[in-house]
Amino acid sequence: MELRFRHGIVNNQSFLFSAKESQEDYYLAAYNLLRNLLIGIAKRSRLFCSNKYDLCDYPFVYTERQLDSVLLPELASLCKGFVFAEYPVTRNSKKYDADNSKGRVDYWCINKGFSFVIELKHSYHNYHTNITKRETMHRWSTMNKYQLGSINNDLKNFEERTNGVIRLSMHFITIECGKEPCNELIDEYKEKEMNVFERLYQDLKTIAEPDFISAWEIDEKMVKKCPYYGKSYYGLILVSKIFKAILHVGSHNNK
Repeated sequence: MELRFRHGIVNNQSFLFSAKESQEDYYLAAYNLLRNLLIGIAKRSRLFCSNKYDLCDYPFVYTERQLDSVLLPELASLCKGFVFAEYPVTRNSKKYDADNSKGRVDYWCINKGFSFVIELKHSYHNYHTNITKRETMHRWSTMNKYQLGSINNDLKNFEERTNGVIRLSMHFITIECGKEPCNELIDEYKEKEMNVFERLYQDLKTIAEPDFISAWEIDEKMVKKCPYYGKSYYGLILVSKIFKAILHVGSHNNK
């Protein structure tokens, strides 16, 4: 099932949202969480562009550890505080050396009546290239095939009173360019943006089909204000796979 894209303006910021034609409760709950999380991260990231403190140092230009500076508080806000970080699980995969090997997922939370088990990755993409980076493909594979794919049985043992457990991958991809920002580069990215999306979707689909690809189109003033060591940053893409909800043991829906 192909993704459909549309532009939207939220909090005076431009976003490109995607969706599948699905009305299943688990998909709608996950989509709502992902959409609101991306919007919230954009809002929190803008605080790092501060004239008051002469500060311009965005979390999304670093790795997933720094992205956590805006992701975790926003996730906690959306989930009314029902969030664990580095939640322990038992993995059932030869990849992790033994049956019932110990591990952790990046986040566990409750939102819209569902439990979510979340893995997070971060990568970069230079929009001047026509190739999805190998590390991006590898991280997408690791997250969906091994990390989330190996804890299916363990998740069924969670017994909180929710509608089920949704495994959710979140791969944030920062769009960069190896040049100082200028109007020409900003316009060029806008022209190439959909090509970047389509290529990402087709490439990642060969491993695990994304259910959500959306982006914050970073404000031009922010792009121009904060070049980093000769580079500039134009968008923050969130790619996600939404696994079908797992019913709890003993759930009336599971009988």
